[in-house]
Amino acid sequence: MKYLLLILVFLITSCTPPEPGTDEWFEEKHKELLKADPEVNLSLEEFKDIFSSYLPEEVSDESLMEKHSIRFWIMGEDLLPSSEDSRSIAPIYIRILKQCAANFSVMYSNMEAGLMYGEAITGLDDMNEMSRLSNEYKDHAYYFATRASEIHFKLTNEASEEDISDEISLIMGEINKINSDEKFLELLDSNAEICEMVRNQNPNNKDYIFD
Repeated sequence: MKYLLLILVFLITSCTPPEPGTDEWFEEKHKELLKADPEVNLSLEEFKDIFSSYLPEEVSDESLMEKHSIRFWIMGEDLLPSSEDSRSIAPIYIRILKQCAANFSVMYSNMEAGLMYGEAITGLDDMNEMSRLSNEYKDHAYYFATRASEIHFKLTNEASEEDISDEISLIMGEINKINSDEKFLELLDSNAEICEMVRNQNPNNKDYIFD
C-alpha cells in the first residue's frame, strides 16, 4: 500500500516530458521514486507493472480532432455578439485565441523542424519558403497569445500571461499526440483558416468591446 500511494502521488504530480508511458518516462519516475524514498525496494520492471494500470488511456485521434477543432466549437454559434452585451461571446472568443496561438505555435515548430532536417511534415523542401512560413506562423502565435492576455486583463483586471502560456502549451501537447499525419495536418489547416479570418477581420479586436 505504501508503494501504491507513493506511485499515485508521482502519477498525479507528473506533468513534464518525456511522454507518459514511454520507457524513458518510466525510468525517470522510477529514479524519482527511489530518490524520494530510498527504502522503496522496487525494481524498474516491478515499478512498470504496478504503474502501468494507473496510466490514463490513450486518447484517440478523433477525440483530439473534435476537442481542438475551432470549426467544431463554433458550429451553430455566432462569433459576433447578438446583443450590445459583447461579454456574452468573451469565453468562446478567448478560447479561440488560445487555440489559434497553440495552432500556429505547432505550425511554427513544424517549419523549424523542416529547416533543420531539410523537409517539413507537409512535404515542403524549399528552404526560403519554410523560413518565410516559420516567421509568419511565429507572428500569428505571438499575436493570438497577446490578444488572449489583453482581453483576459480587460475582463478581470488580472494579468494572466503565465496561465495562458501554460494553457497554450497544454493544447500544443495534445495536438502533437495525433498519430495520423493526415489528420494532424487537416486539423492545423482547418484551424489556421479560421484563425486568419479572425485576425484579418478584427486586427485590433475593434468589434469586441468588453468594457
